[in-house]
Amino acid sequence: MIGEIIEKNISLYQPSDDVVQLTKQVKEDYSQGDEILNKNWVELNNRSIVDDTNRGQMMFNAFVDDSYESREEAWRWRGTRSIARNKGIAMHANLTAAYLLPLFVAQNDNSEIDRGVSEVMRDIAEWMTSPTVSDYQNSFMQLVFSMEQNPVTYLGAEYCEVFQKVLTKIGEGYQSDYIIDEVLSGFKAPIFGPTEVLISNAYERDIQKHRFIIKRRWVERQEAQAKWGEHSNWYFVQDGIKSIYNNDDGLFYDVRDEEHPNLVSEETYLSRRDDAEIVFLGGIYMGGKNVEYNPIKHRDHRNAPKYNITPFGFYRIGDHFFYYKSMMNAMGWDNKLYDAMTEVVMNRAFLEVDAPIAVSGSDKIDSEIIFPRSVVTFEDKDTRVSKILPDSNMMAGFSALNDTKKSMEEASVNDTLGGQLPQASQKAYSVAQAQANAKRLIGGIAKSLASSITQYGDLMKNIILNHITVPQVEELVSGSMKLKYKTFTLDKKMIKGSMSNKIIRFDETLIGRKMSKTEARQKSLELLNESGYPKSKNVIIRVNPELFAKFKYLVKVDIEEMFVKNQEFMQAMLGNLYQMLRADPLVKAEELVRRLLNSYFQSEGDELVNSQPQNQMVPPPEGQSENQIGNIVESKQLQNVALSAVS
Repeated sequence: MIGEIIEKNISLYQPSDDVVQLTKQVKEDYSQGDEILNKNWVELNNRSIVDDTNRGQMMFNAFVDDSYESREEAWRWRGTRSIARNKGIAMHANLTAAYLLPLFVAQNDNSEIDRGVSEVMRDIAEWMTSPTVSDYQNSFMQLVFSMEQNPVTYLGAEYCEVFQKVLTKIGEGYQSDYIIDEVLSGFKAPIFGPTEVLISNAYERDIQKHRFIIKRRWVERQEAQAKWGEHSNWYFVQDGIKSIYNNDDGLFYDVRDEEHPNLVSEETYLSRRDDAEIVFLGGIYMGGKNVEYNPIKHRDHRNAPKYNITPFGFYRIGDHFFYYKSMMNAMGWDNKLYDAMTEVVMNRAFLEVDAPIAVSGSDKIDSEIIFPRSVVTFEDKDTRVSKILPDSNMMAGFSALNDTKKSMEEASVNDTLGGQLPQASQKAYSVAQAQANAKRLIGGIAKSLASSITQYGDLMKNIILNHITVPQVEELVSGSMKLKYKTFTLDKKMIKGSMSNKIIRFDETLIGRKMSKTEARQKSLELLNESGYPKSKNVIIRVNPELFAKFKYLVKVDIEEMFVKNQEFMQAMLGNLYQMLRADPLVKAEELVRRLLNSYFQSEGDELVNSQPQNQMVPPPEGQSENQIGNIVESKQLQNVALSAVS
């Protein structure tokens, strides 16, 4: 959108006046966002967003300038111990022990919570983030690494339908058809770096309140053509060329992009208040014929436009500053100090091990006579060999290194949480105290991550309601059309203490239908038979799509999900619970047994559970009749099948 016009190569692309006026406005906003990236900010120690990003990435990548000015200096150690990077890797391991997903609370018009519908929404979100459906899990792993390096990282929530051309052989010739491109279509979770998103206000943290945002990235021509090849302006798009508007004469000029000579720049301008989303490829307008009607694609349940990216960061700076302080920024000075002190200590150690000497007298002293167990007789009685450097206190240097390392542990994670065993000299209380402090620090970072995931979950919810759960038109053999809903399958879900396959089925026959309790019970029995009970481990859930879409969904995050309890802890805890609660009439004994066995044998634990004969069941509480027990047994047989969202 912006660039310096050096050679005035007039572009073939010269659009209409309304497109020119729009381009001028977008160019002004682009310049404003670019200025925010390159301005020095007090909150970042008078560094710009670009400089802070480069500094954090070089530190995390253990960049070392190993050049030297003279051969005399070449012997010096120039390197890094990479303490900040190692702490970052340890922090990443703790924050990504599990893939963090949002939770949903479904409420009806009376603000009443429906737990069954809430669980269905959560399950669909889990399905759409699985590796076979989207790139969310890979993006989440990279996202946490980026949080540690950059002042901000953005995670996008996109849903696309892109078609690809396929050739089918017919006789001696070929026929061209178009099918859905599964690589470019569906739910996507792309990552945008700090310099790939331009914002309008550096002191507004809520990205939805920004007047505009501009997403920019560089793609291969083939990918751009898959999305925009049918547009009338595609003819003007060139690799490595930007069409820049010149305010002086009102013309567009082609400028070569030296940094990306083989790619096409894709810049997407969004303005939520104006409901505008416009794509420029290499500066060329790719919107609709009516420049005033380019609505934002991402909408909420009220059809209101929203920006489909969420900012993530390590922790906040100041009261209102949009950008974050990265982990590399927080540990930067300590990391530099540690490397500088290491350089001093190690270089001195080199001199101590292979000390330089001073020789007085006429005898020659060199490597020919200096070797292990050599015996030398000097001819000149005045020959003397002595060390040039005085003795040094190496312990002071090592003490400074330990103090610096301790300071870095206080700002991140200690060695024990990083996977190393504590030293034998350390007391158990000291180790436990250090671990508790590190966990509190990780908990604070986790809250920052959870806050952003909550915002991102709201975008996921919109995609689920507007795209994932809407019916698709299917053509029948007779030529008539039918609406078809997707079926979602999640394997190896813990349900009622047992590992089962969960099938969520949106059923159009439930739309507008009211069912009595007897009818609902009969449908549950039919699903029970369909699932193959008791041999099969499938759980089928039928959902009324109309009622599902009418619920209001609140988003939250359970931070405890980030800290997966280790297997030994769960085994001991479940074993103790089994001893205490096995005979408690308020506890479902079979489910407790299943969870205990699952902690040892995973999914194979279900095979060790026998169906309890009625005479071996836990006696009922006092005052409970046999008829009530029969109802409990019958309910137990139906507990693996749910009928959700039926009015």
